[in-house]
Amino acid sequence: MALVTTTPIARARARPQTRRRTPRARARETEDATRGTNEYSNETKLRSEAQAPFRVARQFLYGGLCASATIGLGIATIQGVSGAMGAPNAPPMEASLENVAVDGVALAAFGTLYRREDDARARQMARIGREERLGRLRCELGGNGKTVRLEQLRGFSRVVVVSGDAEYVNDAIADAEAVREALMERGVLIVPVLNGASADGEVAPVGGEDRKFRATPLRANEWLEWIREQKSMAKVGDDVGVYVGLRMDGRVRSSGTGRVPFARFAQELPPTDGWGGALDGFDGRVGVDT
Repeated sequence: MALVTTTPIARARARPQTRRRTPRARARETEDATRGTNEYSNETKLRSEAQAPFRVARQFLYGGLCASATIGLGIATIQGVSGAMGAPNAPPMEASLENVAVDGVALAAFGTLYRREDDARARQMARIGREERLGRLRCELGGNGKTVRLEQLRGFSRVVVVSGDAEYVNDAIADAEAVREALMERGVLIVPVLNGASADGEVAPVGGEDRKFRATPLRANEWLEWIREQKSMAKVGDDVGVYVGLRMDGRVRSSGTGRVPFARFAQELPPTDGWGGALDGFDGRVGVDT
């Protein structure tokens, strides 16, 4: 009987090969694994704090004042009850009732302020979370086969997502073609997404010269899921055409139904290859979170 021997080199070749993962990839996998227990990613929380840097301080202040008013209300209530029962050395009833009223009003006021800040934070976190999920969607740049996530285009492109039936999407592309040069100077990149009901429709083909002007969505079901979520929040029907325009930093600048205002974008947005002011790249007001 022949014996088969293996050398160390052969054994090494027989082992399954594993790809080395970068630290960023490992961090993203860990974040995805823990997303079931944490509603928002660390990046979302950091963006929230950066956009509203004084909210934590205000919440801390309002929370402390609520605690102080609660303690004062409790003490004033005990003093009032003691005075009503005729306890010796009890403060006058009028003073106790006045303290109860003052502390009660203070507790209600600061509690309302704290709740308002907490609600504003929840809305902001939800908005940033939606923008982060949109940033993870992938698309193929027109004509060259290069695939990227939308978040990789931040600082370079102002993405405009157009979703609807084939007629709505093609009309939007035609409107954009009318001001194509101006839009390209402003870094506008169009991503047409056909809705589920029009999945068999056709969109104007993407040419090689459209690399900086058109992109094709990949994994269309993920795009449609994100768009359906936005429609549901805005109470818009699934068959209605919508558009979502992003700023260069990935935040939603404008959205709506009906015709996409590409001509207005061409007039309002500053060019990407020039310096027009301190607000270049921020694309106007989105909403102030202070």
